[in-house]
Amino acid sequence: MNSVFQNKRIVYIDMLRILSIIAVIILHITADLLTRTNDFNTTSWWVSNIFNSVSRFAVPVFFMISGAMILRVEIKSYRDFYKKRVLPLLIPLLSWSFIYGWYNQYYILKSNMGVGEFLLDFGYKLLVDRNYVHLWFLYAIIAIYSTVPLISKLVKSCTEKDIRYYLILWFIVSVIYRFASEVIFRWTNHYIDISIMNIPMFMGFLGYFILGYYVYNYDLPIKWKNSLYNLGFISFFLTPILTYFASKHSGILDEMFYGNYSITTFFMAMAMFIYFKEKETSIHDKTNYKIKKIISSISKASFSIYLIHLLVELMVTQRIEVEATLLETLFSLLFNIIIIFTISYIAVKVLNLNKWVTHVLFGGRG
Repeated sequence: MNSVFQNKRIVYIDMLRILSIIAVIILHITADLLTRTNDFNTTSWWVSNIFNSVSRFAVPVFFMISGAMILRVEIKSYRDFYKKRVLPLLIPLLSWSFIYGWYNQYYILKSNMGVGEFLLDFGYKLLVDRNYVHLWFLYAIIAIYSTVPLISKLVKSCTEKDIRYYLILWFIVSVIYRFASEVIFRWTNHYIDISIMNIPMFMGFLGYFILGYYVYNYDLPIKWKNSLYNLGFISFFLTPILTYFASKHSGILDEMFYGNYSITTFFMAMAMFIYFKEKETSIHDKTNYKIKKIISSISKASFSIYLIHLLVELMVTQRIEVEATLLETLFSLLFNIIIIFTISYIAVKVLNLNKWVTHVLFGGRG
């Protein structure tokens, strides 16, 4: 790769990580107002809707990056793989589930729950993923990582045509079929259930994971790229508009076009990944070494920022008022994004000064 510099970082992948973690922060900030009011005609709702909509690429891109990076690694030992890849995810899942569970119970809910009762409650919520809203990502990525020793061998033994066949079928089952089902439900109040479409290996985030490996390793035909660019560009504009009309029809916020398998989300994620891959050489040549070091530092901290940012948000965020003006909404939103991102990054770097803390909180990641 042209964009690999001295420490073997891939600059465009690092930039995608940074953009995705900023987008995740935006998603969580804007979600507060979007779920707090059903008045879809206020300026603050529209600004929040637009920012939330165009940030929806984040989670699929994170899974695509994970697939692109992890599936290229040769796995010689199951034991070593679990020790180096899975355990560093299990440890922060446990530690951050405890931190968020404790903070939620005693600081948000002001509970008088005793230690024993809290530990039982915490243990149950740990099993069923109810300790805090964003930790679901760890459960999902751990589940996928557990398949990597087999999936890695599978994709490497496949031809490009084989992988493309898998992805097309996954797209039909996980994106098209799901989208059609959502649309029909909104018109008839009944989901369609076509048994032949329930193919386990072709459902869920595993598709994005393998998609990342495919796009990273293979060049798409120019016609495909242009089509995906155009569909992605259109999706960035359509998502907030479609969300508005769907929400007006439902009477409450309708997240059909916000979903990770939404057809618009899929095209936004694909357009983002392909765009930055295509700009790889340009990014490398126009970015000096010091900037690359900063990009690398933030990228390496992105996983840790993901874990800590909601705790920071709970402590420092300023709520956007429902009746706020355009300038007030934009100022509040941008202030929250900058302050949460900055404090989270600094906190991660400070905590990383202690290796034991780094392993316990972040699985040994920077």
